[in-house]
Amino acid sequence: MYSGGAVIELKMKNETYVVIAYRWGERENHSYTLGVFNKKHAAIKCANSHTEYRGGKYACVVEKCVMNEFENDADDYTTEIYRTKSAMCSK
Repeated sequence: MYSGGAVIELKMKNETYVVIAYRWGERENHSYTLGVFNKKHAAIKCANSHTEYRGGKYACVVEKCVMNEFENDADDYTTEIYRTKSAMCSK
């Protein structure tokens, strides 16, 4: 974008929400990705629906991440923003 003799670079952060199902809510157990959403409420709806559909056997996590951003040195390139509870989940 051009503004008064200076070039201004506009970067929109494209936040996406990834829904992952973890058996009994544990990362060490079987897991699978359910989907990627551009709206937080749609991802949360998916997580709740799938946990109910699986009878509480899987807890679902919604993680927020920014598209096209990653650093190997970063520990927090995704942020868990929501978690359902499985039938055996202690969290």
